[in-house]
Amino acid sequence: MDFGLSAGRAATALLLLAGTVAAADAPRVAGEIDAKGLARAIARENGKVVLVNFWATWCVPCREEFPDLVRLEKDYRDRGLSVLGVSTDFDKQLPAVEKFLAKNRPEFPNYHKKSGGDDQEFIEAVDAKWGGELPFSVVYGPDGKKARVLSGKQSYADFERAVRALLKPV
Repeated sequence: MDFGLSAGRAATALLLLAGTVAAADAPRVAGEIDAKGLARAIARENGKVVLVNFWATWCVPCREEFPDLVRLEKDYRDRGLSVLGVSTDFDKQLPAVEKFLAKNRPEFPNYHKKSGGDDQEFIEAVDAKWGGELPFSVVYGPDGKKARVLSGKQSYADFERAVRALLKPV
């Protein structure tokens, strides 16, 4: 059966299709989230240690520590760790957020902080002592209570220390 495609055009079509499938497989922003939505997302992880990381593409330390979060989640998910990311980028920066996620390939959800709300209200709902600096991470124990706050860039070892004692033993 001849569909009128030359071998070259068929190969090009297959490459375009493969690129579309690869792009579809890339991690994407899981949706917008506000303080109440974040509290619900944490509550859904009932019984797990939850590390919530607030980041932005324009924040160099955020970009530097993100691969450690990806690795940490892979290394400790079987022991009960759940990681949630929250991009604080502006709406117009969403293409950069999507590109960043596609490059880093996290297997945990990353949300976009809902725009239009009061940023200070959001910050205080996360942690009353948070000054809005990035990166910023909050660790919740399996009971859902805040266990640790990590302000500024962290290393893999820093994140590991923050969650290890709260996780299920090996």
